[in-house]
Amino acid sequence: MTESDTTRAKPNATAEGRDGPKRPWRVLVVDDHPDIVDLICRLLDARGYETLTATDGQEALQKARDESPDLILLDWMLPGLDGLAVCRELKASPTTREIMVVMVTGRGSVNNRIEGFDAGADDFIPKPFHHPELLARVRSALRIKRLTDELSDRNRQLVESRNELVRQEKMATIGLLASGIAHEFNNVMAGISGYAQLARKNEKYLPQLVEIAITQTARAVELTNSLSSYHRQSSHENGCDVKDVIQRAFCLVQKMIESNGVSLTLRDESVPPASISPGQLQEIVLNMLLNAIHAIGPDGGQITVEIGRSEASGPVAVRIRDTGEGIAENNLNRIFDPFFTTKGALGGGSQQGTGLGLSMCYNIVQSRGGKIEVQSELGKGTEFTVTLPVFEGRLPGPLDFAPGLPSQESGSPSSRRRILVVDDEGPIRRMLSDFLRDHDVCCCETGDEALDAYRKTPCDFVVLDICMNKSQNGIDTFLALREIDPDARVILASGRLPEEIPANVLEAAHGHLLKPFKLDDLAALLEIEVRAVTTGS
Repeated sequence: MTESDTTRAKPNATAEGRDGPKRPWRVLVVDDHPDIVDLICRLLDARGYETLTATDGQEALQKARDESPDLILLDWMLPGLDGLAVCRELKASPTTREIMVVMVTGRGSVNNRIEGFDAGADDFIPKPFHHPELLARVRSALRIKRLTDELSDRNRQLVESRNELVRQEKMATIGLLASGIAHEFNNVMAGISGYAQLARKNEKYLPQLVEIAITQTARAVELTNSLSSYHRQSSHENGCDVKDVIQRAFCLVQKMIESNGVSLTLRDESVPPASISPGQLQEIVLNMLLNAIHAIGPDGGQITVEIGRSEASGPVAVRIRDTGEGIAENNLNRIFDPFFTTKGALGGGSQQGTGLGLSMCYNIVQSRGGKIEVQSELGKGTEFTVTLPVFEGRLPGPLDFAPGLPSQESGSPSSRRRILVVDDEGPIRRMLSDFLRDHDVCCCETGDEALDAYRKTPCDFVVLDICMNKSQNGIDTFLALREIDPDARVILASGRLPEEIPANVLEAAHGHLLKPFKLDDLAALLEIEVRAVTTGS
């Protein structure tokens, strides 16, 4: 083994200039003259540096990738790949660009130095060099390396801390909403549970149970749809119905508004879709509504939300105005700054806050090419105006759309169908089996069972749950069914919104029903008549 293939270091040496090192500084010496390599290594070894060696450009690149040295002393004139080309490759690669590179060369003209710096070199040592100068430049380069590494670590820690605070801000918002939503769902279930108990004791309450179950289920669907927008992924290629999103946001804060004695008014005019995702707009509106509620305080007040256009053919504008305590004039130019808050320990208020809510809103609006402005006066209230570009694309259909619904009125009486129901929830399978009792129904709990059943006996329709926990998911089952039978008519039934399902799956499906769905809509997709269900039949 030659010396160029080895790593040279004193076992317990401490390199100069390194504070509390985990290991000595590692220096790669690259030169095709063995005497120069040996001289430099002896100088560095004597001062506790760990040295590696290479005699040509390709070997230098490989050592840099494999060993991750802190500093490379690189000769310009090398056989094959010269030092300048090596430097360019090192600085172009994410894995080696942070390595300090000092060119050791007899080319000392101004033009040579400029060419070397343009290639990414961090410093030069002229040949022939003086030993003290070489060691001083090594110390200087490694000092810069240490400071750069420390700065990178601190930046990484800052990013991690900010991400954690953003997560906490979102969790705090969700926490504030949770109590109101829980109350609403308790009310929904209380009515259904109460009438179910009455109906168990006396059948005369059955009609009331049916009616309240349907109306309260619709209310529950409204709440879950409102929550689902909040976590929807964003895209720069989507838009949303502004009024629809804002009404969903109202649904989430309704209980908090009522408990704080706040009056909420929506004034809207017809506007085109805005170029922003539903989840992003809902996040903005929720942050501002919660801020407005906090600003109004326990004595009650008024929040007004207006939807319009900033001018006749201009962007979409959303104005949120409250009659709260207002914002001091000297704080107006700071409220969108990260971590600035008038809440909690940071701002002296009684409500908790991280100072990231409005900053996140500002960044979202800016990323979509919009503007966010504020006007406020102490004691009179605050108005935020969000303007967003018009979305030129086409919005997806309603959340409970079912593509290709045939008309029940125009259809002729249906013949007996063979229907495969695939759902991992037993009560849903039993309910659909009862509803479709006039047809040949095969129920399966898993995707694998459904595929086996379809191979044995193809069906007229498949009602397929997308979110199954006990087997492969519904999307994979759908794709496998289409491989078995490209003409299989599959109705997707799930709690997933249409935009969360792959576009190719939606296009190929016979229909999509959002749970809980109306049985009449299912019947229309199955092209069957709905007959009255009688007890004991």
